[in-house]
Amino acid sequence: MNVTATPPKNQSVYSIFVNPSTLGATSVVAAKTGMSIRVLGLALVSTAVNSVKLLSASTDITATFPLGANGGLVLPFNEHGWCQTAVGEALQVNLSASTATGVHVLYIVL
Repeated sequence: MNVTATPPKNQSVYSIFVNPSTLGATSVVAAKTGMSIRVLGLALVSTAVNSVKLLSASTDITATFPLGANGGLVLPFNEHGWCQTAVGEALQVNLSASTATGVHVLYIVL
């Protein structure tokens, strides 16, 4: 992949967190009509063994990250983004186990 530097744009970066504790998908950022949600950074911690992934509505947009008890994951700020939803779809986090999990996301809307 080739990446070309471009002049900076005035783009609002948003920060949001959720604390899901149930098996399955939980909405992180609601769908935006005609727009995509691009994840620029992520931090998450799970209190018990869990596998976590991000979804665009119901489609995987990240790998499944297996976490041990009190394990976590950080995707540091990346101006190009780590993943992106399809146009008009919500950003969701999916847990493989019902356990308290903290999820903090930095994102932009395109």
